[in-house]
Amino acid sequence: MDWMEFVKTMFSLGNVVTGYVNVVITPEQYKQITGKDYVAPATVA
Repeated sequence: MDWMEFVKTMFSLGNVVTGYVNVVITPEQYKQITGKDYVAPATVA
């Protein structure tokens, strides 16, 4: 199983997959999987 399939499986099981963005999947792949745009968390200075 590749990373894309793994993340799809995790999402289908109801898991939050935002932690995989920019680590094993791209923001574009996140949108393909979830149907939502990826919004990076705000950083606190």
